[in-house]
Amino acid sequence: MNTIRVKFNKVGLAIYFSHLDLQRVMMRALKMSGLPVWYSMGYNPHIYMTFPLPLSLGQESFCESFDFRLTEEKSEEEILNALADKLPRGIELTAAGRPTYEAKDIRYAKYEINLYGDDEILQGCINDFIRSASINVTKTSKKRTEEINLKDFITDFCAGKPVDGKVSFTAIFSAGQTNNINPALLVGYFAEKYGIDANSADIKRLNIFGENISVLQ
Repeated sequence: MNTIRVKFNKVGLAIYFSHLDLQRVMMRALKMSGLPVWYSMGYNPHIYMTFPLPLSLGQESFCESFDFRLTEEKSEEEILNALADKLPRGIELTAAGRPTYEAKDIRYAKYEINLYGDDEILQGCINDFIRSASINVTKTSKKRTEEINLKDFITDFCAGKPVDGKVSFTAIFSAGQTNNINPALLVGYFAEKYGIDANSADIKRLNIFGENISVLQ
């Protein structure tokens, strides 16, 4: 039995698939693929499938992946060909092979964020982040709600200048099983303080990293 990791981009209209929707899409594709997929044993057999770092609704990503198991050896080409035409538009497969890291190894994720609005207000957002010692927000998870300082969980903030009602910046956020920070928290902070439209913001996950911000392949 072999564990396989399929890597993919989630773009376009696919950003509106919730994590549960995405699980269903991938499970359906595996069932239709003809691949020798491993099912759990017991009264209600199901496909083993995990996602190392689930993506939030409404966000694009160029570094998504999910794991499943095969009962026979298959090449990368065979796996990708079997799945490619079973997936909806916006789910773009990029690679398949043995996992090289575990979900617990993920420590950071890099994002590109585009904000829209008045140039002067957008510049105020960027200046606020750079100059403020603390950016306090409420973080809610299944287990608890807590107040955190976002500045403690963001590094490598790099922003351009607002042009024609748009400003772009990249930043590395803490991610993974210990401190998983949704970049929408930062967008929400700007929206509340400066009145920008949070729903119009574009959030794209570009890469994921391990300890010492080392790239995870």
